[in-house]
Amino acid sequence: MSTVAAPGFQASGYFEYLEECLKEEMIREIGVGTIKAVIVVTIKNKENKQQTWVLDFKNKGSIVKAATENPAPKGDVHLTLKDADFMKLANGKSNGQKLFMGGKLKIKGNLMKATSIESLFKDLGPAPAKL
Repeated sequence: MSTVAAPGFQASGYFEYLEECLKEEMIREIGVGTIKAVIVVTIKNKENKQQTWVLDFKNKGSIVKAATENPAPKGDVHLTLKDADFMKLANGKSNGQKLFMGGKLKIKGNLMKATSIESLFKDLGPAPAKL
């Protein structure tokens, strides 16, 4: 099982995909070079449980799953949204502006850095379906 996997969250599969992509040096360098921020993403699932992931595109181009019992880690940007809305954003079926304006995406911190993660999702494309 991946270190970023979180049972009960659809987003977990995308973060596993992102973790695999970041093992490639070129992708990691592009992420760090364009985003230049630590992005904290908190997802709520259908059971109203929360899970937080930290995407470090400021220092090393990595992703970690935060411990649920700890307060949210510090970052340049903190995104909060529902699991299904995150999947729409990650798979290109919705955009951050639409989710934000509809009240489905909450952003704390540097708004410009928040928009940069969407372009990374577009570059990577949707996560391949698991068989």
